[in-house]
Amino acid sequence: MAPFAAAAYSQALSDSENLIFEITLPTDNSIELSTTDGADREENMALFESIELYQDSINNLQLTTNDPYNFELLEQYTSLGDAYKSLGQHETAISNYDNAIQISKIQGGLFNLEQLPLLEKIIQSYLALGDMENATIWHEYSHYLHLENYNAADPEMVEATFTLTQWYISNFFRSNFQSPSQNLQMVDDMISRQPRGTAGMVEDQDIMQQFLANPNQAQFENILNGNIRDINPRDIEHPLLLRVGSIYEELQRKIYAAEEPDIGSIVQTARRIAELSFVTKQEMDFERQHTNFNMNYTNTREQAYRNSQQRMDQSYDSGRNALQYIITLLKNIEARPRFLASALIELGDWHLAYGKIPAAEDSYKEAYAVMQDMGISIEAADQAFNGRVPYQIPRMATHMFTRRSAGISNSARLNYQGYFDVSFTIDGQGNADNISLLASSMNHDEDENEEDESWRIHNLIKSSLRLAKFRPYFNNQTLVSPGQINLRYYYAYAD
Repeated sequence: MAPFAAAAYSQALSDSENLIFEITLPTDNSIELSTTDGADREENMALFESIELYQDSINNLQLTTNDPYNFELLEQYTSLGDAYKSLGQHETAISNYDNAIQISKIQGGLFNLEQLPLLEKIIQSYLALGDMENATIWHEYSHYLHLENYNAADPEMVEATFTLTQWYISNFFRSNFQSPSQNLQMVDDMISRQPRGTAGMVEDQDIMQQFLANPNQAQFENILNGNIRDINPRDIEHPLLLRVGSIYEELQRKIYAAEEPDIGSIVQTARRIAELSFVTKQEMDFERQHTNFNMNYTNTREQAYRNSQQRMDQSYDSGRNALQYIITLLKNIEARPRFLASALIELGDWHLAYGKIPAAEDSYKEAYAVMQDMGISIEAADQAFNGRVPYQIPRMATHMFTRRSAGISNSARLNYQGYFDVSFTIDGQGNADNISLLASSMNHDEDENEEDESWRIHNLIKSSLRLAKFRPYFNNQTLVSPGQINLRYYYAYAD
C-alpha cells in the first residue's frame, strides 16, 4: 500500500502549479538533488518502524491514564503525523495533527497559540494534496486565532494578516499564472459566470469600437463605474485579489487608529499594497503572451478593460504612490539612511518595471546621494546593489514559480529533482532576451517521460523570463547591461 501511495503522490506533484525554482549560479553546488537509492528505502523503513512505536505509545497512554486528552499524547500524535507526512501519506498525517490540536485546545484553551505550528503542518499537507480549499480554511483559522489573542494593529496581528493575504495571492498565482493550461483561469471563470458572445454586443458596438480605437479617460471611467451596460471591476478582477485589497484598506484604518501607530507596520502595509498593484501588470503581461481564444471573451468590453492602458496606469500609480509614501514617511521621521536608500532603490525598481526609465534613474541617483552622505563610495554602492544573481524586480512582488507563489515558507525542505542551466542577456532596461538552454541534469535517452518534463520545464523557464524584469547592473551609479547571464534553475515540486 505504501509504495502505491507514494507513486500517486509523486504523480500529483508533477503539475506546473506546484513547480518551484531555486536560482543560483552554475558554479554554486550548494543544492543537492534528491535520490531514490537505498538510503531512501532505509529511511522509509525507519519511518514505518517509528509509526508502530508511536501508535503503541498512544495506545498505552490511553489505557494507563484513561484520558484521551492526556497532554503527553499531543507530542505522540504530532510525531505520528510527521512520520506519515514524510511518507507522503498526507490524509493520515492531517488526521493525527488534528488529534493533536484537539488535545491542545483542551489543555491550553480554545484559542491558544500553541496550535499554530500544527496548523502550519496541516496547511502544508493540504498543499501537497492540491487541496487549496482546505488549505485556505486552515489559513483563515490561523488568522482567526491571532484575532482572538491580539489587537488589530499589534505587529503580531499585522504579520498574521500579511500571511493570510500572501496565501490568497499565492493561491491566485497557482491557479492562474502557474496553471498547466498556461491560461488565466480567472478569465475562463469570469466568462462562464457571465457569458457574453460577440453577437450580444451589437446594441453598443459603436461605443465599444470607439473605446478600442481611442480608450479615453471618460470611457474608461464609464466602464470602471459600470455605466456601460453591466460591467464593473468585480466582473473582471479575481475575488481573492479583491478580498486582499479590502483587507489592506481595513488594516490601514486600524493601524492609523491605534494610539501609537507602528511605523514598521505602516511601511510593510504600503509595500504590500504595491505588491497587489503589481499583480495587475502581471495579469496584463501574461494575458498578452498567452492569448485566450475563448470567443465569449475576445473583443468583449471585459477584454478591452482588462487590457486598457488606463488599467496599466492605475496599477503603476497605485504602487508608485505607496512606495513614495514610504520614502516621505522615512524622511519625516529621520529614519536611518540605509532604510531610506533601500526605499529609494525599491521605488526606482518600480519605475523600471513599468519602463519609466528617467523616473527610475532619478530614484537611483537619489539613493546614491544618500549612500554618499553615509560615507559610502560610489564603487562600494555599485557592489552593494549588484547581486551575483540578477534581481528580479520589483523585489516586494510575488514572482512565478517561487516559494512565495507556491505558498510555502523559506524554511520548508524541498526535494530538488534536477536543474537547467540557462543563458540569456539583460539589456539596460531590464529585459531578458536571447534565452537558450545550456545544459540539463536530465538524461533524455533513458526516459521519454523525463524528456517530456524537460521540454515542459524549459519552456516554463523561457516563458517566465520573457515576462520578467531584472534590475541591470550599476556602474558609477548608471544602469548598464550586464550582458550575458548564465544561471542554474534547480526545480522542485511543493510538498
